[in-house]
Amino acid sequence: MNNNGAVPVLFALEQALPGLTAQERRAALYLRDNYPVAGLDPLARFARACGVSPQTILRLAAKMGFSNYRELQDRLRAEASAERSSPLSRWVSRAEPEPEEDWLAGFGHRAAENVRAAFSLVVREDFEAAARILADRKRPALAIGGRFTQSLSRYLARHLEIVRGNIEEIGSISATWPDRLIDVDRRSIVIAYDIRRYARDVVRFVEIAAQQGATVILFTDSRAAPASRFASQVFVAPTDSAGAWDSLSGPFALTEALIARVTELEGGATTERLVRLENIRTRLLGQKD
Repeated sequence: MNNNGAVPVLFALEQALPGLTAQERRAALYLRDNYPVAGLDPLARFARACGVSPQTILRLAAKMGFSNYRELQDRLRAEASAERSSPLSRWVSRAEPEPEEDWLAGFGHRAAENVRAAFSLVVREDFEAAARILADRKRPALAIGGRFTQSLSRYLARHLEIVRGNIEEIGSISATWPDRLIDVDRRSIVIAYDIRRYARDVVRFVEIAAQQGATVILFTDSRAAPASRFASQVFVAPTDSAGAWDSLSGPFALTEALIARVTELEGGATTERLVRLENIRTRLLGQKD
């Protein structure tokens, strides 16, 4: 949930998907892939864009838990505004906790909700496709993140260095990024992390990589994130928290899941690689831990 208790639109949409008719599902997927812009259009224009009737859109909104289309639009506008807000503005506008509230338990609950929402938003086919792409050792991979999400790209790269090799976390000095981009081509994979106040240099890196033929896997907090236009697979994770700072519990959990799945797909090759690694570690450091 958001700080104000409202269920995120994309979370409500994914929760409603199993119970939708074919036409409602068509509209829902159009909204998901064009979030939030599609839902901010007038009702008739939204309906025409996805090839359904206005009544279908109204039924979809109801199944998502909104009393009418305007309420859905109000929520979309609020989410779009929140994505543009800074830590300072979120801190100033935060609701003061009740004196008797267990702050730590509340923070933990919100973090757990972010993880639950992140997994519910995953398109299973996209997740499996991303894992299989990353399990292909012949394809070179680059991992990139923003000011805070770079820690996630580094975490991913450190694990996949062990599991598959042929991956590099490109670091935070953007002046060196052209040196990485020069060899990016159709065989390349770029795993990018970018959340609100989206980093222009990360978005530009992803755009150029995609133009050169790379497959882009994006972890973000919104389908409307600028880099999503260039990604083959987009994984959305809520980042709401109790205070000024975004929570990375959702994208971190998805990253761990992807690492685990790539490791499984590697199978015996991973076992062989780990044995070799331990042998080298023993020879180099004289220890196995």
